[in-house]
Order: sequence, then C-alpha cells, then structure tokens
Amino acid sequence: MLQSFVNIFRLTVKELRALMRDTVMIVLMGWIFTGTIFVVAQAMSTDVRDVSIGVIDEDRSPLSRRLIGAIQPPMFETPVLLTPEEAAVAQVAGNYVLALTIPPDFERDLRRGETSKLMILVDATAVAQAGNASVFLQRLIASEISDWASPGSGRAELVDVVIRSRFNPNMTAKWFSAVMQLMNGVTILTLILAGAAMIREREQGTIEHVLVMPVRPFEIVFSKLFATAGTVLVCSLLSLSIVIETMMGIPITGSIWLYVLGAAIYTIAIASIGLLLASFTHTMGQFGLLMIPAIIILHLLSGSMTPMESMPDWMQLLMKITNPAPHFVNFTQAVLYRNAGIDLVADKLAAMTAMSVVALTVVLIRFRKVLAN
Repeated sequence: MLQSFVNIFRLTVKELRALMRDTVMIVLMGWIFTGTIFVVAQAMSTDVRDVSIGVIDEDRSPLSRRLIGAIQPPMFETPVLLTPEEAAVAQVAGNYVLALTIPPDFERDLRRGETSKLMILVDATAVAQAGNASVFLQRLIASEISDWASPGSGRAELVDVVIRSRFNPNMTAKWFSAVMQLMNGVTILTLILAGAAMIREREQGTIEHVLVMPVRPFEIVFSKLFATAGTVLVCSLLSLSIVIETMMGIPITGSIWLYVLGAAIYTIAIASIGLLLASFTHTMGQFGLLMIPAIIILHLLSGSMTPMESMPDWMQLLMKITNPAPHFVNFTQAVLYRNAGIDLVADKLAAMTAMSVVALTVVLIRFRKVLAN
C-alpha cells in the first residue's frame, strides 16, 4: 500500500512537469480563469439598461408628455417620437426593442373614469432584455398614472409591499455570471486537462515507458486525476480570490474550505469522464470532437445559465441522476452566494461523491482494457 502511494506521488509529479512544459495548455488555463470571466461578466448581462424605445403619442396631452418624460436613462434610452408608420418600419428593422403607443383622448378618458388602453410592442427576438424591459416599463407607467390620478393625497395603502434583495442587493448580473463562468471553466478545463494527459502519453510515445514501469493501472489513473484536480483547484481558488473578489469587487461570503471540498469531489468526477472519453481516441483532434457534446450537456444542462426548473421534468430527473454539474452548481451557489453550511449541502456532496465513485470505477475498468490491448 505504501509503495502504491509513492508510485502515485511520483507519477503525479511527472504529470505536473509535463503540464508545465505545455505552453498552449498554460495559456488556455490563464485565459479560462481570467479573460473569459471578465468577458462573460461584462458582456453577458440581462440587466435592463439602455433599452431603445420609440413612442407613438397620439394623445399629445400633459399626461402623455409626463409618461414620456418618466422614461429616462439608465434603464431606457431617451424616447424617440415616431408616427405609427415609422414605428412599424423601425421595429422590423430592429431599431427599437420597445414601441409604446398612447392612443387619442387617453387623458380625457381617464378623467372621465373610462377605461383606456396603452399598447406596448416588444421585439421578442431579444427575449431576456425585452421581457425584463417590458415589465419595468409597465411598472413605470402604472406608477406615473397612479401619482397623476391622486397627487399628494398621502393616502395609506392597505398593503405595503417591501422587497428586499438578499445575497445580491444591487441586483447586479455580473455577481452571478462571474462565479458561474468560473464554475463552467472548472468543468471545461478539467475535461481538457484529463483527456490531454492521456492523449499526450500516446502522441509522444511515453505510454509504453509507463507500462514497463512497476506500476499498476489504478496508480496511473489516480496520478492523472490528482494532477488534473490539483491544478484546477489551485487555478480556481486564485481566480476566485484575485480576479473575482479583488479585481472585479464581487464579494464572496461563503466558506472557501467547504467550496474546496465540493470542488475536489466534482473535479474527480469530471476528470474521470475526461479520461473515459480519451480512452476511445488516439489524437487531440478526435478527443476534441468527442468532448464537444459532453461539454454541451455538462454546461448547458447544469443550471448555470438557465434555471433547472425551466427544463422538462424528465430532463431534470435525468440530469440529476447522470450529471454531476447540476449538483455542483447548486452547491457552489449555496456556499459562495448564500454562505450555506455543510448541513445544507450534504445532499449535494453525497450525490457528487456517488457519481465520482461510479465514474472512477468505469474509467478503471476501461483503462485496464486499453492497457491489455
């Protein structure tokens, strides 16, 4: 047993030295844990900001001018007055996300107590921004009309709804997207490093050297897993501390050590999947093609980009049974965002541990067959 630990340690050091000599892989790691986080956090945003809006004012009353004046930056661009014909052409051309139509006699009908309707045309090709912007515009209009109908009344409402945003009080999208991109980077890089560790041995012809050494197949597998997991963990911790917390100013309130525990279990599962995929290929090109569908499933169906609840029930169940990524995403959000303790994430740790054991068992069986051939 002691000799196995020594062999695993020496093979792990060999893997780390080989990785340090791989310039392309070093550049890739640096980009994934720095550049992609900045780009995604700054560029991918569903915040309502600078939404283009055109207004068809057919009433031309003090109330309509008040409504137009209330639509201001930074949520919206300065409204542009259009005719109905100009608005139709402009939305087809994609010039405006929203088009607000104020009908004739709008203010007069409201003063008489009659019902009047405003129409908001939404360019739904920009789904996230258009949906959020239309909701904000409706609230803005309702608030302005309410103030106009009873100015300075001071009348207390029967229900006073107070909304407090926890864990992200400013509702800043990059607080979410930066950490989730780091989690995606952990998944992608773990797959790549694990597969590259196997392919590198084959392409350079060193796998034969390893096979004639007095080592067992499981020692070779564990050395590659530990080298990959250790590298990814160190890089993710540095990115979390330096890039996300220090440079981007995003607070991380949860336990870093609990995150390390969950990330270590998760990287073992993903690295095992990477080694399993690499066992079916002989070149990095083949491995890259085989890795694409795996990344799509692990990334897009993990809940990091869209909520798991938006998926069909059968897909949610399938992903929770076969995919460790949803459990890791839930674990990370609970620990880093909401400062959850181990008692609240024990089920996620148990699920990832079970998947790691299954994936590791499968790759050990497969690796013995590969060596036998």
